[in-house]
Amino acid sequence: MVRSVICGGFLSVAVSLFTVQAQADKPQRIVSLSVCGDQYVMGLAERSRIAALSEDARDPRISLQHEKAQDLPITRGNAEEILLLKPDLVIANRWRGAKTVEILKQSGIPVLMLSLPVTLEEIEAETRKVAGALGEAEKGEALLGELKAAMSSSAQPQGPRAAYFMPGGYSAGQNTFVETVLHSAGYRNLASEMGLRGWSSLALEELVLQKPDVLIMSFFKGGKFSLSTRLRQHSALREMMKTTPVIDVPDKYWACGGWFLFEAINYLKGKRTS
Repeated sequence: MVRSVICGGFLSVAVSLFTVQAQADKPQRIVSLSVCGDQYVMGLAERSRIAALSEDARDPRISLQHEKAQDLPITRGNAEEILLLKPDLVIANRWRGAKTVEILKQSGIPVLMLSLPVTLEEIEAETRKVAGALGEAEKGEALLGELKAAMSSSAQPQGPRAAYFMPGGYSAGQNTFVETVLHSAGYRNLASEMGLRGWSSLALEELVLQKPDVLIMSFFKGGKFSLSTRLRQHSALREMMKTTPVIDVPDKYWACGGWFLFEAINYLKGKRTS
């Protein structure tokens, strides 16, 4: 009896030590500096480990998990504020806050830089990279499972010819995550078929002449009215919209490329009529 109690006690202590060690191997004070990083952190890490998210995390227009972020700490992203949070991991990107990132690195703060993944393979690699840094490899695979479940065959789709159009007269051609989403949802990408690569200008006159089967828009609604968003009110575009089906994809579904693009894929699948 005594021996059983002693053995049980040793086992309990061993399990506790293992749990503590496992937790010690994971960053416990995580800071995200962008809306894309916010989605990764909220999708992978426990709330108790999130020291701060970006200011965009609570924006229902562009943050997919904005409800979860409402009672989590927010940072404006300046170096002084972040240093006071004493993070053991900061998730940043190369197109925002370069000076802040430089100061953090000089201060010895571990910084994980996000890229801009385009293809499924790149999104998988990015998700595994972030999940690994957070010590959440299994959760990362589960999130990728949701994305893969939403994706159609990788073969070139033969569905509706879709024109993606956004404020300022821009579209998304080859080598963009928008094209990955369109193909995964069973649409052809007009911009790509026109030979456009990356984020490219698409003149309104050219758009009208191409006569796409469907017009897909985002980022025109919400926020402040501007010259770039006023393009939607152009007489030629309004006339085109009378006869061409229009799909407004919520901005938050594809504010950036990541595992969460399954939301945009499923949304567009649900809007297909052929």
